[in-house]
Amino acid sequence: MVPVVLAYLADAWELLKPAVKIILDDEYKSVDIPCTKIYMAVQRACFADADPETVQVHIFGLIEQECEPHLASVLQSLAKQISDDPSVLLPLVHNCWLDFRRKMLFVSDLAMYVTCNEYTLWDGCQKLFHKQLSMTSQLQHQVITAILGLITDERSGKTTANNTSDFLKNLMEMFLGLSRYVFEKPFLDSTSKFYSEQAEKILQQSDISNYLKYVEGVFHAERKKCREHYFFFAACCLQLPRVLERQLLVAHVSFLEEGFKLLMDESLIDDLGRMYRLFSREDYLLHYLDRSLKSYILAKGEGARQEGSLHELHTSIDKIWRRCFFEDELLDKTIRDFFEGMGLHVPGQWECSED
Repeated sequence: MVPVVLAYLADAWELLKPAVKIILDDEYKSVDIPCTKIYMAVQRACFADADPETVQVHIFGLIEQECEPHLASVLQSLAKQISDDPSVLLPLVHNCWLDFRRKMLFVSDLAMYVTCNEYTLWDGCQKLFHKQLSMTSQLQHQVITAILGLITDERSGKTTANNTSDFLKNLMEMFLGLSRYVFEKPFLDSTSKFYSEQAEKILQQSDISNYLKYVEGVFHAERKKCREHYFFFAACCLQLPRVLERQLLVAHVSFLEEGFKLLMDESLIDDLGRMYRLFSREDYLLHYLDRSLKSYILAKGEGARQEGSLHELHTSIDKIWRRCFFEDELLDKTIRDFFEGMGLHVPGQWECSED
């Protein structure tokens, strides 16, 4: 930077530095801050350089350096108050985060000319909070564990989303932008463990119909939470359905295949439609349903052929295919191939068929 820019920058920082300290120390209610003067000084320093971004980045660095020891002291003090009781720990951390965020938004407003493409002063200060929190590793570990416990309580019905929504969103925001191993992996591991245990409990007291309703409800609830709670973590929201599929569907495919036979025998339309919606989420899941359908046709087909009722069996399955499987092409091919393999002519979709 040329000397005139450095001079303007020094003038701006001479005004901005004490203002940042006043804000961090919560003294701005009793001490006047020359907001307009600071803004004009920062603007003049940025405009004086041919590359304003260079000046902006420099001011970012100065503000972060000023904030770092203050934040380190606050978090170290908080670490000394560590409690194993989440109801004590989380409110302390929550209030600390909101207080720091409030102060940084104030500083950001004060130096509002300082923007750098998509990077803002708030982004930098957020990363600073992450950095200092990670340096108090025991505190960070306990906070993450407590947040996951709160999510588990909400999932199990011990707390309601209405009571924890904003609280949880604010806490999770602290970990935005960190390595996936800091929050994302523990979150997904905790989710997997919870639903693995829940599925086992539900299976012990439910039939196929109730289990399918439970699974569909879980997917709906978790999709809603992704929109309201976890939207900070796009990777979590992308991977969460895969975790649910593994623990609620794939892990219990034998039970579901047996249940499929019962649903088909009794033509339980709503449940078969629900099963198709769950298994048609991904191609690899649909193949499990296709396998169940193949087994069912083989098991019923031989007896129906001997009794001369193969056409009636096909008509029954075709109705289910139309009403419950939404005329799925893969399942259509399975039905067609297996019945034709047993000697029954299956009309094409353009031919007249019995509804």
